[in-house]
Amino acid sequence: MPAPLSRTPAATGRTAGACIAIGAFDGVHLGHQAVVGAMLRQARSQGMAALVQTFDPLPKVAFGRGRPICPLAERMSRLYALGVDRVHVANFTSDYAARPAEAFLDDLTGLDVREVYVGDDFRFGRGRSGDLALLATRFRVTTAESVTCPRGERISSTRIRRLRAGGEAGAARALLGLLPGAFACAQEAAVQTLSPLDLEMLS
Repeated sequence: MPAPLSRTPAATGRTAGACIAIGAFDGVHLGHQAVVGAMLRQARSQGMAALVQTFDPLPKVAFGRGRPICPLAERMSRLYALGVDRVHVANFTSDYAARPAEAFLDDLTGLDVREVYVGDDFRFGRGRSGDLALLATRFRVTTAESVTCPRGERISSTRIRRLRAGGEAGAARALLGLLPGAFACAQEAAVQTLSPLDLEMLS
C-alpha cells in the first residue's frame, strides 16, 4: 500500500526526475536546513524537482520515546520556507512501520526520485531492515554531515529538546534558526483545500 502523502501548493512543471531529502526534520533546525539546502542546490543544478519526505507522527513519538519540537503544520511551513517544491508526509502508523523495506523504495520510485539525501544513520522498513546500502541499489545517495554550533557541539533535535527542558529557550531558538518566510507559508497552507486524491490518501 503506498505511503500517504501530503498536498503540494504548486506544480513545478519539471519532468527530469527529483531529488529528495528524507527524515523526521523535527524542528527543521540548522542541521536539517543544511541537508535540505544541499539537496536544493543539486536539484536546481540538474533541473530536477526538490522534494522532502517526513513523517507524522514522528517515529520517535509513535514509539513513545519523545515529544515533537513543533507541530506538523509548523514543520511543513519551515520546510516550504526553505524553497522546496513539495513536502510529502507519510502517515507513520503501525501498518506503515511494518511494511517491508522494498515498499519504501517503491514509494520513492513512484515519485521519480533519482537522488536521496539522508542522515548517515537512516533506516527504513520493518524492523529497520532497510539501510543505506539497500537505498543505494536504486538511487544515488548522499549522507548528511553533522552541523555544529560555534562551540563545536552537534546540532540535533535531541539537544534542542534538552535545552528547552533546562530553561535555555534562547539557546534552543538559536539552533532552530530564523526562517522569515515560514509564517507566510503557514498562512497559505491554512487556506488551501485538499484535492479528492489527497483526502483519500490522508484518510
